[in-house]
Amino acid sequence: MSVYNNTVFLKGNLGKPAEIKETTAGTVAKFSIAVYRNGKGSEAITDWINCVAWHDLARGVALLDKGARLIVIGSVVTRSYEVEGIKKYVTEIQCREIAEDVAVAKDSEDEPF
Repeated sequence: MSVYNNTVFLKGNLGKPAEIKETTAGTVAKFSIAVYRNGKGSEAITDWINCVAWHDLARGVALLDKGARLIVIGSVVTRSYEVEGIKKYVTEIQCREIAEDVAVAKDSEDEPF
């Protein structure tokens, strides 16, 4: 069985510059990307996907500006924590690869970004 059975590929735009922190485990970047689901123009539906990158990937994402077109490959991860006795759950993408999408659409109406 492959180690990478839990693999997602996302293409979207960086919502805002990544939040970078230095931890005892290393550099971590938290950011979200806007992923186009369907529809056109004002009918377009966009999902905001939370992502986490570590070490070299985190340092690379720190260089990107809001709106950067990205391709993200990673795994869906769910974690939990407690706040004032209430258990909270977070689902996010643990990034393994991040690349800038340099493709230029032929027709700007194909994507709402």
